[in-house]
Amino acid sequence: MIERFYRKIFVAIVQDGGKYNVRIVAQKKKQFLYTKERSFDGEFALRDMNTYIRKYTEETPLHYIALLNPNQKQGALTGCSHHSIEDMEELSGAKTLCRENKWILYSSLRELDALQEEYKKIGLDFIFSPFSIIEHFFADKIQGGFAMYALAQKDSFSVAIFENGKLEYAHHYPSHEKQQIIEDDTNLGGFSVGIAEVEENEKNISLDDIESLDDLDLLDELDDLSHIEDLDTIEEIVEFSEDEPTIEEIRQTTYRPDDVKVQMDRFNNDYHRFELIQRTLTRFYGGTHCQNRFVETIYIADAYGSGIDLKRYLEEELFLNVLIRNIDLADEVIALSKIEEEGL
Repeated sequence: MIERFYRKIFVAIVQDGGKYNVRIVAQKKKQFLYTKERSFDGEFALRDMNTYIRKYTEETPLHYIALLNPNQKQGALTGCSHHSIEDMEELSGAKTLCRENKWILYSSLRELDALQEEYKKIGLDFIFSPFSIIEHFFADKIQGGFAMYALAQKDSFSVAIFENGKLEYAHHYPSHEKQQIIEDDTNLGGFSVGIAEVEENEKNISLDDIESLDDLDLLDELDDLSHIEDLDTIEEIVEFSEDEPTIEEIRQTTYRPDDVKVQMDRFNNDYHRFELIQRTLTRFYGGTHCQNRFVETIYIADAYGSGIDLKRYLEEELFLNVLIRNIDLADEVIALSKIEEEGL
C-alpha cells in the first residue's frame, strides 16, 4: 500500500580501484523515474559519498542500499550441507549463505562487521558476492553444460566452474598484485577452500613459453649491424626542411607516456589474469572435483577493460573457447537488489 505514495530508491555501491562508484535508480509503481551516478575518491570520499546518498534516500522510506562485497576473505563452495569436516572448520569464522540448496556463499564475519561499521551512517540492506554477480550475469549460460566463468575487477578476480547450474568449484583472488600468484591459500586466514598448492615450477608460465612471442628472437639479429652500409656511401641524403617537423617534434607528438603506461598496465593485467585462470585449472584438475572433466569454454565478465591479449593467451596457450562480455557492475547490483526487494 505504501508503494502507491512513495518512490523507491535503489543505491548500488561498488568499491574498486580505490574508488567508491555509486549508482542511484528511482522508480514508482515499477516505472523508471531517473538514474544518477557519481564516483568518490580521496581523503573524504566516504564522507562525501554518504552525504550524496542521503540526499536521495531521505526523500522516501522505501530505499535500499546494496554493496558489492569487496572483502578479501570470501568465496563459494559446492553443496549446502555435505561439506567435509575440514571445510567446516575452515569456515568457522565465516558467515555463510545457501543458494537454492545447491551451493554456499561465504565471507569473513570480521570483514562483514567492518563493512557494517564503515557504512553505519547510511546503513547497508544487501551485500552481494561476486559469485552472485556471475550467476546472475551469465544466467543464460550457467544452466547449460560444463564451463568456467570469471568476473574481472580492477582489484579482484573471481572464478567459478558450473555444470548445468551446479557449482563445481570456485575461487576468489582478492588482488591484482603479482605476489598473490605465489602466496599460499593459508595466508588468507583459512577462508580459501581448495586442494593443496602445486609446486611453483608447475603452476607458473614464463613469457618465453608463449608461442606468439617467438618472433622476438628476431631481435637477436639486430645485434649484428655489420651488414649496414657506411653512411658515407649513401649517394643522397635528404636535408631538413623548415616546413618538415624535426625528429624531436615528431617524438613529442607521437610518444605519450600516459598512453604507454595504460597499454603496459593492460598487458600486465591480462597476463596476470591468464596466470590466475591457469592456476585455477591446475587446482581443479588436481583435486577430487575434476572427475575426468576438462574445461573447454570460459566466459569472462569484464568490469575493468581487459585487452585482447587475455583472449589470445587463453586460446593459444590453454586452447579454451573464450567469450568476454563487458559488465556494468552497478547495474548488476541494482538488478539483484530489485530481486531481493521483491522477496521481502
